[in-house]
Amino acid sequence: MAMCEGCNKLLGPVEAYRWAVCLECTKARHRAVVAHKCVCGNKRRPSDVHRIGSRTWTSCFRCLGQIRQLS
Repeated sequence: MAMCEGCNKLLGPVEAYRWAVCLECTKARHRAVVAHKCVCGNKRRPSDVHRIGSRTWTSCFRCLGQIRQLS
């Protein structure tokens, strides 16, 4: 069985056939795009610190939204 890339849960047979994330994570990713930040709340899965130039931030593996800008 395939695992969801966002929340590490098992994907259903229909989801695993075509996609790498579950429907919940897909909805969270859409909300993060609209809100321009992480929308996961307690389900948040922080990643390592990212850096481009002088800007540093942490993002969420589940919704791919920005959790916090460090500088």
